[in-house]
Amino acid sequence: MDLKSVETVLSIIVMVILGYLIRRWGVLEAKDAQSLNKIVVNLAIPSMIFLAMYGADLSIIPILVPIPLVCIMVAAITGTLAYIWTRSKNLPQKTRWSIIIPAAMLNSGFLGYPIALGVFGTDGLVRAIFYDMGSILVFIGFGIILLFIFGGRYQDILKRAIIFPPLWGIILGTAANYWTIPLGFLVDDVLGYLAGAAIPLIMISLGLSLELKGIKENIEAATITSIIRLIISPAIAFLIVYMIGMSGLERTVTIIQAAMPSAMLSMVLAINYELDLKLTASCVFFTTILSLVTLPIIMALI
Repeated sequence: MDLKSVETVLSIIVMVILGYLIRRWGVLEAKDAQSLNKIVVNLAIPSMIFLAMYGADLSIIPILVPIPLVCIMVAAITGTLAYIWTRSKNLPQKTRWSIIIPAAMLNSGFLGYPIALGVFGTDGLVRAIFYDMGSILVFIGFGIILLFIFGGRYQDILKRAIIFPPLWGIILGTAANYWTIPLGFLVDDVLGYLAGAAIPLIMISLGLSLELKGIKENIEAATITSIIRLIISPAIAFLIVYMIGMSGLERTVTIIQAAMPSAMLSMVLAINYELDLKLTASCVFFTTILSLVTLPIIMALI
């Protein structure tokens, strides 16, 4: 891992810790993370994605197509491993899915984007965006599975995915690039300022969201989820990219993205389908904390 990678990871860790300390000092509260997340998801990240896709070399898209497919394959395998473990423990159905979802769904956006951008620049971010496309499809897939098991409205899942602002950042940025639509200095500057706010807001929001209470009572499930999510997942991604012959930056970013902690969106599914939210949250927070240790190791190894 080169000096730039070390500096990026350390900067991210410091900002996450800062967010946690801000909450502990009473400057902001945990609930304030929701407001920050809305700004990030609806404005900052879409702007960052739009600018990345607007400046991307579209001729390489055929090379990037396998990346979201790897994401889906990794999610399917890690989800299956979690399912096998929960079945072996004879856990109730809702408890099982409260573990399976965070074991399979990863935080390729909130944590993956800053690392890819900070270490590899815009080229790395573009590849992380393609990996995140797979994450969106995994989210929809789990929503449909849970719908069949527990009932509900599939329209809610599809609506959330279709109106997901980062997705529109990809679509509009690619379209503007393809048709060479000029942005003008005003639009370009505004998007640049919003994109610049994405990384610090994401990290501070993660720090605000970290909640150590409740992890102790779910330590076994959180530990198993962490092993699957942070160790087995990148190992599976490594094997897949090796077998399909993926190389260069595509391979590196794909493996790093597969090493990300559990997705915050897994808690959305837990809420919608009345799963064990505390259990899912414990898995998300525990993997997030441990990822600050495992990610630098993974990055050094590859």
